[in-house]
Amino acid sequence: MPVPGLIVVGATLLCGMLGGCVTTEGTAPGQVEGTERVASGKRTFLQKTFMTMDERCRPVPRPSGVLTEPPRHGKVRLATRKAEAEYGPGPFRHCNGKVGPSLAFEYTSKRGYRGADSFLVRIRYDNGEIRYERFEITVD
Repeated sequence: MPVPGLIVVGATLLCGMLGGCVTTEGTAPGQVEGTERVASGKRTFLQKTFMTMDERCRPVPRPSGVLTEPPRHGKVRLATRKAEAEYGPGPFRHCNGKVGPSLAFEYTSKRGYRGADSFLVRIRYDNGEIRYERFEITVD
């Protein structure tokens, strides 16, 4: 049975593998932890992506996503991107570094906008698990 996991390239593991895990990337100077920094008006793939692999590290259908609360100052496009799995320690550590399809998010702010923005997505894994994830963004 596949175990859902959240991957981020260059991420640090925060939780175990029970039903998936959440990872975060280190923050840049002046950046609030948990936010992603993007340039105003520029299409940017956000660092946080979602994927699932089976016990033999084979990709299974990537999770699906629905934008449940759009950003106020931009737009979001859901896409499939290849990414490296980072499960960290635990029963799926042997899958770390394996590449597979992930659910990714491309954000573009309104031209000239600078400041904070956010959006909420519902993520559904192939095994029926549903999660909600809020993305916090700083637009420069």
